[in-house]
Amino acid sequence: MDKARGLINRPPLLDGSNYDYWKSSMSIFLKFIDSKTWKAVLKGWEHPVALNKDGNKIAVLKPEEEWTTTEDE
Repeated sequence: MDKARGLINRPPLLDGSNYDYWKSSMSIFLKFIDSKTWKAVLKGWEHPVALNKDGNKIAVLKPEEEWTTTEDE
């Protein structure tokens, strides 16, 4: 297998000389995973944070097992 191309289950390899090819291949790879994955790349992602009793965010990252369904999506 050509190491720059990757497979469906493995992302393309960036070797420092193939950025343009890697960029387009990586976007295709991420879109194939699912559309939400690609949207996270475009929009960015924020880790869910804990809320205090008043419903205000506090500076503590929420453990993944405590995420709501909406946060998990």
